[in-house]
Amino acid sequence: MPDHPARAAALPALIADDAALDRYLGEFQRTAYAMQRTQAGISMADWLATGEDACERCWLHAQRLDVPLVRLPQVSADPATACLLRPEQARRLRVVPLRAAHGLLAVAMEDPSDSDALAAVEFLSGNRVLPLMATARGIREAIARSYDQVEDRETVRLLGLDPGASVDTSESEALRLSREQPVVRIVHGLIADAVARRASDIHLRPGERGTDVLFRIDDELVPVRSLLRALHAAVVSRIKVLGGMNLAEHRRPQDGRTSFTLDDGTRVDLRVSVLPAVFGESVVVRLLDTRESLWNLEQLGLDDTDRRRIDDVMSRSHGMFLATGPTGCGKSTTLYAMLMELRRQRINILTVEDPVEFHIAEIQQMQVNRAAGFTFASAMRNFLRHDPDVIMVGEIRDRETADIAVESALTGHLLLSTLHTNTAATTITRLLDLGVEAYLLRASLLAVISQRLVRLTCPHCREVETVDPHVRAALGVGADEVFHRGHGCSQCEGLGVYKRQAVYEFLVMSPRLRELVVPGAEADTIHRVAVEEGMRPITQAAVALARSGAISLAEAWRVRAD
Repeated sequence: MPDHPARAAALPALIADDAALDRYLGEFQRTAYAMQRTQAGISMADWLATGEDACERCWLHAQRLDVPLVRLPQVSADPATACLLRPEQARRLRVVPLRAAHGLLAVAMEDPSDSDALAAVEFLSGNRVLPLMATARGIREAIARSYDQVEDRETVRLLGLDPGASVDTSESEALRLSREQPVVRIVHGLIADAVARRASDIHLRPGERGTDVLFRIDDELVPVRSLLRALHAAVVSRIKVLGGMNLAEHRRPQDGRTSFTLDDGTRVDLRVSVLPAVFGESVVVRLLDTRESLWNLEQLGLDDTDRRRIDDVMSRSHGMFLATGPTGCGKSTTLYAMLMELRRQRINILTVEDPVEFHIAEIQQMQVNRAAGFTFASAMRNFLRHDPDVIMVGEIRDRETADIAVESALTGHLLLSTLHTNTAATTITRLLDLGVEAYLLRASLLAVISQRLVRLTCPHCREVETVDPHVRAALGVGADEVFHRGHGCSQCEGLGVYKRQAVYEFLVMSPRLRELVVPGAEADTIHRVAVEEGMRPITQAAVALARSGAISLAEAWRVRAD
């Protein structure tokens, strides 16, 4: 950090070109910058006008830290200076060394308050670091220019490809490229980096000028790097080989699956989806790391009352328990946690899933195979002859599966499954809409948990949250209540959130609720009675988390269930 005294409310300086950066280094070397600043400070309004990626957060952060703002790419990185850091170091620290002079090193940073990044750059370069505040997109694009493209051009040269063209490869050429060491290294590095950064998915998005690589971290897509267009086909071919897919097929969607072992011995399951797009094949790789994704009941965030309720459900010899919510809300995670608890008993547990996401010892797991006619419904018809105590069905999608699920729950089996509904009460009306007889549903349904995943506020960059009055009014919080959000730092990938937690409502069927399960039942009435009997709605649960400081009020507003 610059060691001049901070000036309260001083406007941050703007370094808008190479000449301004050279002046800044010269002034700092002569200590004049510590006494007076020749660059005029820039107002927030003027800063916001410099580009669409200029944001209030950057300006306020620069003012608070008393460091200059820098506009990239108007200020270029000297190639010799950029080489002071290896590409993976620059990507991890999200910094770009711009210029070295007089024993000083000007470094563009996404977060100049990151003392660990500052210390690392100082140690690696041997220079005194002068941090400059850059936008996230500016840093990303500067890394692409200074590191990604340099590496990629060398890789293209080694592979004998035309750097200015996209490659439409034959099957034999695709196979050759997939085995080349530079391509293997790129794909291996992406997977290892994604696991290290807790990503759930890797996205490869081909474009006119190149391929953008993004990681989904805590439910947000984070740009990681760009690939030269000439490398796209080679990288996709390598991923196809890993997923056991057809290298010659470029016009139809493909799915694949494999497991991948990292250098430290960590085993990660990969599910691959390839779709034909305008500029090449678009790829998404789902990472299934059991260390991050497979939870036990203690990690679900259940309160004491609901933990007793779920224990009561698991102690039943028969009946149906449903986990509901939108795609990606952790329904399967909840059921897996219950299965891991249930397997401690001396019972036979069978599952049918599409696909099997995690393999659990001591449980017989089957995967849907529609080509062979092995569906949820056909599997369950055969399950009943396989002496099960507990059955887990990946999803109830149609009337046939719903009918067999209810039948299984009524004939001495504990049945667990998922359903896509927004609230616990609408689960009952959804099953009735599917054609399940009301009297059978009354007799079989034990409980429903409807849930969402909320993103926890990063504890390293918490700040007071500014909340819209209409959001406060809609969520029933007072004007004087204080909430917190994360402004983004190196610990949370600049997202302001770190990891996720389930927020839920737990509806347990009671005699009063069973009376409401009739043809034409109204979800609003069921919901109201469930609340009267002690169910806390999802929205209230999320607001309670926001009041505790675990999440922002904006996050509670995002996952509300009306």
